[in-house]
Amino acid sequence: MGVIQLSDELQHAIERQVAEGRAASPTAFLEEAVMRLIDETAAEEDELRRTIEAGSADIDAGRHRTVATPDDERRLLDEMMARLRSRLPAGG
Repeated sequence: MGVIQLSDELQHAIERQVAEGRAASPTAFLEEAVMRLIDETAAEEDELRRTIEAGSADIDAGRHRTVATPDDERRLLDEMMARLRSRLPAGG
């Protein structure tokens, strides 16, 4: 990969990080930032995949509700809010 153009603002921010000892060089800072972004994105994708799999398993097991009308939606929301309120400390 060749030269990457950064805004002056980003260049100064990176230079500050290096000056404060958070990275050995601008290149090291950018490499670490990119690796963190890659790792974070992969972790988010894994979490999404697990959530989808859990939801699919719930549907397959019959643990779901069909919300077909505004009344269905309101009843479901009311039930969810009641469950949440029941978990709050007294007076909370």
